[in-house]
Amino acid sequence: MEVGFGLAAAAMNAVVAVLSTRLAQRYPARQLLAPLFTLNCLLLLPLAPFMSWVWSPWVVLLHAAGTAALVISSVAIWDMYTAGGAAPTVTAQSVSPLPAAVATGVLLPGELSIGQVAAAIVVVAGVLVALRDEFDAGTPPDGGLDLVAAVGTGAVTVVGRLLADAGSGVVETYVVRTAASAAVCAALWWPRDVPLRDLPAMVPRAMAITSHLALILLGVQGGGNPAIVQTVVATGPLFAIGWDVVEPARTVGQARARGRDRGHWGGDRAPRLTSDSRRGTCASTPQVKLAAPGARGGEPSRLVPVLLR
Repeated sequence: MEVGFGLAAAAMNAVVAVLSTRLAQRYPARQLLAPLFTLNCLLLLPLAPFMSWVWSPWVVLLHAAGTAALVISSVAIWDMYTAGGAAPTVTAQSVSPLPAAVATGVLLPGELSIGQVAAAIVVVAGVLVALRDEFDAGTPPDGGLDLVAAVGTGAVTVVGRLLADAGSGVVETYVVRTAASAAVCAALWWPRDVPLRDLPAMVPRAMAITSHLALILLGVQGGGNPAIVQTVVATGPLFAIGWDVVEPARTVGQARARGRDRGHWGGDRAPRLTSDSRRGTCASTPQVKLAAPGARGGEPSRLVPVLLR
């Protein structure tokens, strides 16, 4: 159960990273937090009346802890987007299994085994090695923000398990956490530079992050081990690398097919492919720029450089 939900959440995380990067390039990052948390809450709020709710001092304390972890980690992640350092999602998700394992061992005695700790270390090391060539040497990651994002991300998962053990369901946990986070962020960073008319364009990102976080909560329901879930979620950057390999070849193939249909890619007029085709372009005279579906003309289709920009 943990592995299945974790893998689905990892795959969704690559989508979240790309959409978040584009938003951070257009708006003040911290001012985005309140509108985005509000949209996230609204997606599951219609289900709230049909779910059973559990309230006790312990549950309220856990909701407060989960909200604090979510807000603090989100601020660190979006600050990294703004600073242009290492990719927020990559750094937070690739290192977060370690603090999640520590928190699991402390807060959930008997849940953590030596094998799970070893698996977390192996996954973290493997992901970081796979990403070593993707980091821009000129913009080293901010170790402080990375640590805050990683610890906060792991804490959110562990608190989700504690809430599940206390009887809080996925909808209750998610709606309360995002609503409280939206209120806190609105009080701290009012979104004065984020027009209301732009909110509909943010719905796809809200749907992606809601799916990602809801899958993590589902993974820890019914006694799911948060250390295992967070370890599997840490493989998210590898999905981006896999897409990075497949998408350029698919895009070039589609362009060739369109060109043949129009009679532009035959005989002496066939453009010569160069190493630039790895970046989503093909060199010829004149040069033809290829764009991934849904992207603006000439925008790179590679995900990992977008993540690490």
